[in-house]
Amino acid sequence: MNNERRRILEMLARGDINVNEADKLLARATETAPARKRPRYLYILIEKDNESQDKVNLRIPIKLLAHGLKLTRLIPPEVREKINLALVKVGMSFQITEDNIMDLVDALTDISVEIGGGETVQIYCR
Repeated sequence: MNNERRRILEMLARGDINVNEADKLLARATETAPARKRPRYLYILIEKDNESQDKVNLRIPIKLLAHGLKLTRLIPPEVREKINLALVKVGMSFQITEDNIMDLVDALTDISVEIGGGETVQIYCR
């Protein structure tokens, strides 16, 4: 679900707008939203300034990520809670589920991070 649609539905839930107004806003948002192709791959590139060194170029199918997330159902709930707590301790307070995988993909439109040693990490979906 895109941000505009979510915002309109939240306004409706709060009672800020009525159903007819929400319907009109959703129709307008759909008309103005550019048609976007669903990405097929998650790319992770690691480049070093010195081109003589190795370069990492990883391409992961989005479907593989989605199917992998479905496997999390096999993790017992008590173990899942421990994993989530461990993630929070290291500053990663989120839970990825099969329901929000596309939100994650949308968030990964284009991330570029320079790390020490002249390395650049790029993460994006196409």
